[in-house]
Amino acid sequence: MMIITILHNPLSAASRDFLVTLDVTIPEGDDVTVTVGTDTVRIVSGHDACVALWPAFPGYPLALVEVEGIQYQLAFPTSWNELAAWAANPPADATPAATTEMSRTAFLARFEAAELIAARELAKTDVIVDLFWMQLLAADVVDLTYQPVVDGVRYLVGRLPGFDQDRADAILGVTA
Repeated sequence: MMIITILHNPLSAASRDFLVTLDVTIPEGDDVTVTVGTDTVRIVSGHDACVALWPAFPGYPLALVEVEGIQYQLAFPTSWNELAAWAANPPADATPAATTEMSRTAFLARFEAAELIAARELAKTDVIVDLFWMQLLAADVVDLTYQPVVDGVRYLVGRLPGFDQDRADAILGVTA
């Protein structure tokens, strides 16, 4: 199954021109879903919403295409036909797009079992860890760049057995 998200800015002529090629009525709103042929397409509009979804995108329009759990990006598509053809057969050398968002389950899987157990125990006596744990369990999606997530993971440094800055960086996906 293919998931397509388009980052759109109504102030960009190229972005508006691209949306016309979808040949569908686009509902009002900054985050809408439309059906183009047999594909469901999410359209996220407005710069703030686009940056929140994909912090380091090159410009408008941008298509994010997820195929078999791997997300690819096609910058500046000019037509739906171009995007659909590319999405059906992403180039072999296409670089998967880096993502900072994941399910809560995928985020928790970044921790060792002993770290999770220690964090749950620490939450019983440390209100900061307790608050982080409650917010984490309430989330459907975890964004590794969201400051409370960064702060929560960094707060665990030195508080969990063997949990150092390198371990926090690995969980947050920070690379040198």
